Amino acid sequence: MSWHWTELLPIDRYTVRTVDHLHELDQKVLTLLYQPLIGTMAHSLYMTLWGDLETDRYTSGENTHRYLMTVMDVPLQHLYEQRKKLEAIGLLKTYKKKEEESSIYIYELHPPMSPFQFFQNDVLSVFLYNRIGKNKYRQVRERFMIESINKDDYHEITRAFDEVFSSLHHSEIVRHYHSEVSDVMELEQDNELIQREKNDPLVFMESNFDFELLEADLSNIIAPKELLTKKVRETIVKLAFVYRIQPLEMSRVIQRAVIHDDEIDLQALRKKVQDWYKLEHGSEPPSLGLRTQPIPLQTMKDKEPTTEEEKMVKLYETTSPIALLESRGEGAKVADADAKIVESLLLDYQLTPGVANVLLDYTLFRNDMKLSKALVDKIAGHWSRKKIKTVIEAMQLAKDEHKKATEFQQQAKKSPVSKTKSKQSIRKDKLPKWLVEEKQGKVEKAVTTVQTDEEFERKRKQFEMMIKNRKKDNE
Repeated sequence: MSWHWTELLPIDRYTVRTVDHLHELDQKVLTLLYQPLIGTMAHSLYMTLWGDLETDRYTSGENTHRYLMTVMDVPLQHLYEQRKKLEAIGLLKTYKKKEEESSIYIYELHPPMSPFQFFQNDVLSVFLYNRIGKNKYRQVRERFMIESINKDDYHEITRAFDEVFSSLHHSEIVRHYHSEVSDVMELEQDNELIQREKNDPLVFMESNFDFELLEADLSNIIAPKELLTKKVRETIVKLAFVYRIQPLEMSRVIQRAVIHDDEIDLQALRKKVQDWYKLEHGSEPPSLGLRTQPIPLQTMKDKEPTTEEEKMVKLYETTSPIALLESRGEGAKVADADAKIVESLLLDYQLTPGVANVLLDYTLFRNDMKLSKALVDKIAGHWSRKKIKTVIEAMQLAKDEHKKATEFQQQAKKSPVSKTKSKQSIRKDKLPKWLVEEKQGKVEKAVTTVQTDEEFERKRKQFEMMIKNRKKDNE
C-alpha cells in the first residue's frame, strides 16, 4: 500500500514547465469537458500551477509543496491524489530527482486536447457522456461546433507561397550560408523549440489486455503480427477498456473490420465495436461500473476457492459493480441513481471495482438492501483515505468496522437507559455471510459466558437466601 508521504513531502520543491500557453479555447475545454471528469479540485490544481508561470514565460521559479498547500488550502494528500488525476488524463507529466533530504519535481503542463480530438477520443468522449448525460453532452458539444459550408459551388483561389514570395538568388545563399545563417538557425545545445503535441496524451497499460490470446485466435484467419501495428494495438487497448471487450470477442470484431487482409481500418474498428456493444448491451452507453478488478490486484486469479470466504473474494474480483447490484436485485435493472453511486465510487473516490463491490454489499446488507448515498460516500471516503486496493483488505476493514459497531451496541445495552429506549436504539442488521461467519465463534463464546454469569448469579442468590435463613434460625 502506497502512502502519500512516501512519495511527496511539504519540503519537496517543484518548478512548473509548459510546452505551450493556454488559449481562451483551451480554458473552455478544460472547464466544460475535462472538469466533469477530473473534478473541481484537480482543475483548480492545474490552474494554480499554470498561475506560477509569468506572462510569456515557459518555466516558473522554484516553490515548495508547502506553498502549494497554503495557496490551495488543502492537505498534501489531496494534492497528491489530484496530481495523479492530471497525470492520468494527459494534462501533466511529472519528473522527480531525489536529493539527500528532499526531492525536486518538474511539473510539465500540457494543454488539453482540441474539441475535435476530445470528441473523437474513444475513452474521454464516452466517459463524459456517462458523466453529464445525453442532453447535456449534446449541448456542450454544440458549444464547440461551427456551421459547415458546402464548397461545391466555389473554387479555391488561395495563392501559393511561391506565387507571392520570390526566392533568394543562389549567390546570396552561398555567400551567407556558411556565416550567419548556419549559426543563427542552429539551436543552442540546452534549448528546444516550443511545440504542441498532436498525439493522444492518454496512456494505457497493454499488460491489462491479453494480446497473446488475441493473436492466437486471429492467426487462423489473418497474419496478426503484420496487422497489429503500434497504433492499432493502442486503439484496441482503449476500446477494450471502454467497452469491456475480451480478447476472443475483440478477435471477431477485428475480422469484420479488416480491409482486403492487409490493414485494419481504425474507424471501421470503432464502428464495429460500437455495433457489437449495442447488440450485447442495448443503446445505453458503456459505464465505469462495468469494469472488474484489475488483474494485478486479484488475489484469487488462477486459484480454486476452498472456503466460503475465498468464494466471495473470487466473486468480488471477477464481477463488475453493476453486475453485482443486478444479482442482488435478482436480475432487475439497476436504477440510474444507484449506477451513478457506483461510478462515483470508481471515479471520485478512486476505489477499485473489487473494493467497490465489498463496500456495496456491506452497505446493502447493513441498510436493508437500500443504497444510501450519504452512507456510501462516508464509507468510501474512509476507505479511499486508507488506500484500500484489494478485496481482502476491504473485507478485513469491513469486519473491523462491524466489530467496532457491535462493541458500541453492547456498551449501549449496558448504559443506564430505559429498556424501551435501549430496544429502539439497537438495530439488528442482516449481514453478508462472510462477515457473519467470523462472528459466529465469538458469538457462541459470548453466549457461553452469559450462561456462566447467569449460573453464578443464581448461586449467589441461593447463598444469600441461605445466610438470611440461618440468621432467622439463630434469632
